[in-house]
Amino acid sequence: MIGIISDLYAYAFDETRPAPMSAREANRLLGHVAFALVAFTVAAFALKVVVHPERAARYTPLVVFHAGAMLAWMSMLGSQAYLASARRMGLHRRFGTASLGLVATMTISGAIISINIGQELGRPEVTVVNIAAFVTFIPLYFAAIHFARRHQMHAHRQAMLIGTLAFMTPVYARVTDVIGLPPQVASGVQPPLTMAIALGYEWMALGRISRAVAAMLAFSIAVVLLMAGVLAIWFL
Repeated sequence: MIGIISDLYAYAFDETRPAPMSAREANRLLGHVAFALVAFTVAAFALKVVVHPERAARYTPLVVFHAGAMLAWMSMLGSQAYLASARRMGLHRRFGTASLGLVATMTISGAIISINIGQELGRPEVTVVNIAAFVTFIPLYFAAIHFARRHQMHAHRQAMLIGTLAFMTPVYARVTDVIGLPPQVASGVQPPLTMAIALGYEWMALGRISRAVAAMLAFSIAVVLLMAGVLAIWFL
């Protein structure tokens, strides 16, 4: 059994295996993934409003502003990938610099909304879950910048993708709420879906699992476990 596991590990992390995709193809694939996330996000929130129209009252100007910033980020992820695929790196870098302002906007508005909604619903766990997303995203965002400066472009793409996937829990929550599942299910499905999407992209683009991506996924899961520990202490 140990030998089988060792062989699988060696195969998954085999750095001698050539990548099945070129950098241009990998960028194009990331663009497709990013805009699929945009479409899913819009559909999930729209479905929530259609099924529970009374919840639309919660979409205050600040919430709408934050939602616009988040959609802008996801759209920028896809657009940046397409620009890189088209080798328009000058424009790619200018948008990358501008993204600092967008990230600051997302973070500040998201923190305010997380605190407000936790107080409004009397559910502090909602605040903890939302803040955990930013605890995951912000280090990965700066890791992505670090990877880009070192010309480690695959790790750069994956840091942006994994960081963005950390924000998907509220989107999953809209779907689980509509179909009548407990709210905890959304938090439960976020880690395996993040791993499935990131590793699926990893395998299609690289043909193996890179150690950088394994480390970033481990960090993402560690934040979720820390969040679960905080909530367990809070409510036990």
